Order: sequence, then structure tokens, then C-alpha cells
Amino acid sequence: MRIRITQKTIAKALPVAVELLKGNSLENQLAELGKGAVYELINQIPFAGPPGEDGEHVLVQVEEPIQGQNRWFIPSAAAQIEGNEPDNNPKDSPDDGITPPSPDFGPTIQLPGISRPVGIYEPVYFEPARCNFTWSEFTKGGTRIPVNATITQRLVKLARYMDGVRKHLGDRPIRINSGYRDPATNRRVGGARSSRHMSGDAVDFWVEGMAVVDVFYKLKTYHLNGGLAVGNGFVHLDLRPGPPARWLYPGGPQVDLW
Repeated sequence: MRIRITQKTIAKALPVAVELLKGNSLENQLAELGKGAVYELINQIPFAGPPGEDGEHVLVQVEEPIQGQNRWFIPSAAAQIEGNEPDNNPKDSPDDGITPPSPDFGPTIQLPGISRPVGIYEPVYFEPARCNFTWSEFTKGGTRIPVNATITQRLVKLARYMDGVRKHLGDRPIRINSGYRDPATNRRVGGARSSRHMSGDAVDFWVEGMAVVDVFYKLKTYHLNGGLAVGNGFVHLDLRPGPPARWLYPGGPQVDLW
């Protein structure tokens, strides 16, 4: 896993405006990074930052120190993340619960942030148009319940985005292997320690009538932010904050990431 600097920028010890670190004792916690520089990473965490700070960043831990330090905040607009995390090799199967919904949307579940019970075959949203995806598909048949309302909200946002993806791909049916994963499930299926599936903004899927390589290439120019990857029989997409990230899964096809 590595970070590539796409334009000249400044790495910071804190995710705040450069002006706040200049001219005082914190100025040595700034590092100029040139366009085209590549740094191997031990870990990276997307960081949206509180309101009023200096935009989105990614917190990276670099293998080789920069100015004696391993941990830096790098502005998202000036970077790309590529390469798979060493522990990221998920093995999750498609949800069997894509059977036609019953009139009452089937068994109900209680989702944090939604006051009423929700049918597992109920569309994730109804307005402005009916969603093409059900709660069953995003929660593995209702067996993976979000741990809080924020994750539920992210799943709704993800479903809206995936409806746009479906339209972009010619309105072909999309089959979901893995949507939300609670932490225990994520460990069981071999997901990354910091998998975006646990945050509720990631999905692994395949498209009827399309090879995963073709799906990946069609989404390269559509999904410009967030994460995009291809594995053995599935494409991963997520809405993470921070710089765009692309990678290959073990056993998956070889593609040009960018």
C-alpha cells in the first residue's frame, strides 16, 4: 500500500490550515511533498476533519520517516492511495435473500435511526423514486444490524449512490456480495482491520451480464472519489472521505488502477 502525491503539497502534523502551524514552535511539523513522490504505507485512515478545519485529509503512517516522523496528515486533493492492505482478502457470498418480496416486505428488523420496524425486503428508500436495493441486500438478509444511526444513514446514502451506478452501467441488475459488516462478521470473512464495510459506506458487488473488469473500467471515470477495487468475481466500491483509493484483491484480475 502506498500514497502517490499528485500535486505539490504540504504534509502536516495536525489536520489544520498551514498558516496555523507557520511562524511558531509547530513550524517544524510541516513537510513539503513534491508532485510524483511515492511513499510506502504501514497504515492510512481517511480523515474528514471537524468543520472549520482545512478540508479532508488522510492520516498516514509511512514506512520511511519524513523529517524524522512517521505520521502525517496529507490533504486529500493532492494524493491517491493504491495497493491492497495486507490483511484484506474478504470471502463473503451473495445474499440469498434477493427473493421476490412479499406484499408486506417480509420479516421486519429494527434499524438504529429509523423509528418503525423495517421489512427486510423493503426498498432502502422510496423518494424521489423507489430504490433498486432492499435492506436485505445491505444487511445480509437482516442478520447484520448497524450498530448506530450514523451507519444506517450511510447505508441510505450508499443505496442512492448505487442506484446512480446502476443507471451508469445500463440499468443492469446489481447483485451484492457484501454490504454492511459488523466488526465480528468482518473478522470472520477476512476483511481489512479498518474495512469501510464496518462504516456502512462500502459494497462488494457484481453486475449481471458484465465481467468485473468491464465494471471496474466503466467506474474508473464515474467514481472519482472514494475506494474502487476489483477481486475474484466482485468489484468493491466505497464512499470513504479522503483521497481516492484503488487496489487489487488477491486472486483477482490485473487491471490498470488509474
